[in-house]
Amino acid sequence: MKRLRLFHFDIKTYGNYGDTLLFEAVRETFEGFGGGAYFEVAGSRPLRDPVGPKVMDRINSEFDAVVVGGGGLFLRDTNPNSRSGWQWNISLPMLRRLKIPLVVFAVGNNRFIGQEDFGPPFHEHLNLTLDKSVFVGLRNHGSVESIRDYVTHDPERVEYQPCPTTLASYLYPDLFRPSIENRRVIGAESIIGKRQKAVGFDADAIYRDQVAALSRLSAEGWSVWSYPHARADMTFHERLGEAGLVDREHILWGSSDVLFQGVQAFADLPVILGTRGHAQMVPFGMGSVPLSLHVHHKTRYFATDIGHPEWAIDPRADDFQQVLYRTVREVHENGPELREELAGVRGRFFDLTLDNLATIYERITGVRPPASFEPLTPRARRQADQLYHETFERTRLEEKLQAVRDASGGTPGGTTDQPRGAVRRAAGRAWRRVRRR
Repeated sequence: MKRLRLFHFDIKTYGNYGDTLLFEAVRETFEGFGGGAYFEVAGSRPLRDPVGPKVMDRINSEFDAVVVGGGGLFLRDTNPNSRSGWQWNISLPMLRRLKIPLVVFAVGNNRFIGQEDFGPPFHEHLNLTLDKSVFVGLRNHGSVESIRDYVTHDPERVEYQPCPTTLASYLYPDLFRPSIENRRVIGAESIIGKRQKAVGFDADAIYRDQVAALSRLSAEGWSVWSYPHARADMTFHERLGEAGLVDREHILWGSSDVLFQGVQAFADLPVILGTRGHAQMVPFGMGSVPLSLHVHHKTRYFATDIGHPEWAIDPRADDFQQVLYRTVREVHENGPELREELAGVRGRFFDLTLDNLATIYERITGVRPPASFEPLTPRARRQADQLYHETFERTRLEEKLQAVRDASGGTPGGTTDQPRGAVRRAAGRAWRRVRRR
């Protein structure tokens, strides 16, 4: 069978741990399927960068299919652009120019509570995306249903594909340590941002209530481990520190070492309390019971998908603090049974993912492969870590090159020749290392 060369529109970043791990997990999911016999991610590009004719011509000539995602890409005000109306920054003319199959994989509807609807040209762009795609998989059933509302014909083309981060125990089995002891340990992450504040969420009150509930647990012998995923999470991290509640900290942003260390940091965590989607999904993937605050539709979507919508707790309720405390206690009391239950959910997510990958391959080639998977070995994971960092650095170098071009008006000569050449040569060296992997 042919090994398909995939081009991946992704995000490489150390600024938000969910995105840091997510797109690498997508790559490993495709390449691990069938032991690497069916898919190879042979090129990538930041999905928030504009796509021009040269890029599209290269994709059409050198690759067999394009993958977009995962992530909460259906959002109008992160990477706002008039080309698509969502985060993938490709215009309608360039999308029409795409000649090879498109795969949208584990993408989510990331609209916030009370946020305005998508604007033009989202509706037209989404439907053209579906027409170009052999598979459109969204990462929770809430996203599936809400995005189907925008589909002009055959909304069933929008299907369910769990986020690969929820499969972390299958991607990294040597890092997976299912908890045997029912220990009194809880992880914590929280961010109440400007979009939540705009619709009435009181950040100070919500942080204060969480600290109060965690203080009560701490007085009963619980350990609190802090897991800030991004810079914005540090406000809550500092609030925990001021209350003397940080028994262990795992700073999951701002460092080139966090890619797989973050996964390992969740490997022995019984319970997590978070507000970010990946503060639910990554710990769940490594065996934790994920509790969250209902400050975004996606946190309720995920809690519902794993069979426990009550685990997305409303922080605006009058009894929020008491409900949070009581829910943590109840989860702990039933810890072994709940983790066994969630292991079954995780297994169903994994089986569905393998079935979807077989379907993607079949829709492109006409041949359905058997479903199997081989995770990275520890050595291959170290190589993947290096590859990620080199690709990240290449992207930064290309951004610097573009800045030099913009500063010079896009014309050669003058004082910009030396930095332009240096940046181009450095970017080329990084990319050659990537391609030799």
